[in-house]
Amino acid sequence: MGDALDLVSCASTLIVLYYSALFAVSLWTTRRTAAPRPGREPFFALVVPAHDEELVIAETVRRARALDCDRYLVLVMNDGSADATSARAREAAGGDERVVVVDRDPALAGRGKGEVLNHASRLLGSWVARGDPRLRGAGPAEIVLCVVDADGWLEPHALRAVSPYFADPRVGAVQLPVRMWNRGHGFLTLMQDMEFIGFSLFVQAGRDPFGSVGLGGNGQFVRLRALRSLGADPWSSCLTEDLDLSLSLVEAGWRNRFCPRACVEQQALSRLRPLLRQRTRWTQGHYSCWRHLPELWRAPGVRLATRVDLSLYLLLVVFVLVLAAQFTVGVLEWCGAVEPTASYLGFIHDAHAFRVFTLAISLAPVLGFALTYQRFARNRLPLWALPGCLMLFAIYNYAWGVPASLRALGRIALRRDSWVKTPRSAVGAHALPAAPAGLAGGAT
Repeated sequence: MGDALDLVSCASTLIVLYYSALFAVSLWTTRRTAAPRPGREPFFALVVPAHDEELVIAETVRRARALDCDRYLVLVMNDGSADATSARAREAAGGDERVVVVDRDPALAGRGKGEVLNHASRLLGSWVARGDPRLRGAGPAEIVLCVVDADGWLEPHALRAVSPYFADPRVGAVQLPVRMWNRGHGFLTLMQDMEFIGFSLFVQAGRDPFGSVGLGGNGQFVRLRALRSLGADPWSSCLTEDLDLSLSLVEAGWRNRFCPRACVEQQALSRLRPLLRQRTRWTQGHYSCWRHLPELWRAPGVRLATRVDLSLYLLLVVFVLVLAAQFTVGVLEWCGAVEPTASYLGFIHDAHAFRVFTLAISLAPVLGFALTYQRFARNRLPLWALPGCLMLFAIYNYAWGVPASLRALGRIALRRDSWVKTPRSAVGAHALPAAPAGLAGGAT
């Protein structure tokens, strides 16, 4: 028993060292004031996959029409919706020629987000080939496809913030930070806001110098030429098609970047059961992307630091399990239910000090998320509430991480890979005014 606990503590310490390095790099990345050198502004094609999204699609279209940019088009890909998604999107478009609603054949619908995005990519390719006037003469080298979820609200200046990154011809994709626009509507929504801001401006920002940033399902920008380099259907049927695409781009020689100068907001889930289903799907997709590891290490031209970082990132789901075990051990030691033992930390002779150290290891990565949230949250947590929120955030992360992994592994064993849509709530009175430009904390 003692050897097993010691192994968990040792592994947790190594994980903490990795996250500490990321946190240090993220501080530098998000404090840089110089933007990438500007070039010719790309033409942005905003693709909004929408399957039964009548509750949120109208607000998303309205906000897309208000973006501060002259060169963009909005493609609402109605994926065979049984509700009024198409009608709501057309009403919100108000005759704006920049908004195109594409009604996909219901017989092809419901096969996953990747299929919808591939359809949009092929459609754009056909428009380029025939010189469609809606693209304003833009060719494959100029077009950047932006994925915005049906509940996704880009900041008004988001396209201009991302544009300079594509002046570098090596950049294949750029990811924006993600916030929750309904963060103030309960415990779960606040925890998700802390989680996404922390992940974006801590983990993603820390990985930016390596060109290994992981793309998210919302707020991802991908060069059309980079997509074409992956074949006719660049998005796979993987349950995490965004992570799968990230890895494929790196293996093809492209760099993935992170832009902290704007953000995209989305709707947090307010009920536990849908949240667990969502995280199970993400975890299962993450496990399935382990198949990229051999190709990642064989691919020519990929920097060693990029290979190592992506390999560690693919182990993230395991990291959560290890840290959850460490957190449990720390709490049990603190309560006296388990005797503290550690051969690799033999220099700590005081049992009480060791209990503190054991618990602190499991909380260190979570502390990085909390500190990042305090830097960038629009409504920072009061100082007196930070210790309690830190513990609650740790419990939140580890509580869903363990069952989500077990459920995901069970689904893999049973060869179940069905795709379940994330449910939405009506925007209604919860709609917020347009988000202020830039991020709090000086990363504008």
